[in-house]
Amino acid sequence: MAIFFPDWQFSSQIGNFVWIQNLLSLLFSGVMIWILVKTGHGYLFRIPRKKWLWYSILTVLVLVLQISFNVQTAKHVQSTAEGWAVLIGYSGTNFAELGIYITLFFLTPLMEELIYRGLLQHAFFKHSRFGLDLLLPSILFALPHFSSLPSLLDIFVFATSGIIFASLTRYTKSIYPSYAVHLINNIFATLPFLLTFLQRVFG
Repeated sequence: MAIFFPDWQFSSQIGNFVWIQNLLSLLFSGVMIWILVKTGHGYLFRIPRKKWLWYSILTVLVLVLQISFNVQTAKHVQSTAEGWAVLIGYSGTNFAELGIYITLFFLTPLMEELIYRGLLQHAFFKHSRFGLDLLLPSILFALPHFSSLPSLLDIFVFATSGIIFASLTRYTKSIYPSYAVHLINNIFATLPFLLTFLQRVFG
């Protein structure tokens, strides 16, 4: 059965919640950036001009690796897309659904990169001899992605994605490449919902 959304109405309980959450996420991200800069980790928000081209190529290669990994493992692990599909289905208005996409594509990846690849990887476990800067933040990154009790395979797959992001951040010493991969990966994972939304809005 088709679901029809009123054009850009603001009167949606889910929409109000999502947009308030987005504002709080922006505030939280700003605080996290301030903390990282003040504690000597401002280099995470810079890329040397001479390395822009190489880091851009590397980001594309890692993106292809990440999406390929997701495609190969999707049938064997829990999917976060199911939870998002339910939320999108009950969003009620275009404005509410837009807020969900902003959360999913921009704000959630930003907060996760700041927490796991910023604060945990570089502030707590930097220069670890035993790879703790890659392993522990990646395992912690995996855990919030499950709606039910995860299996060891679930944790392994999502932690591997975390290690891919963390390795990119460790090599580039910048949060931008991993954030770009994370953002585009989320768009790719929910592309059918996004295309349906765009068709409804602009069609």
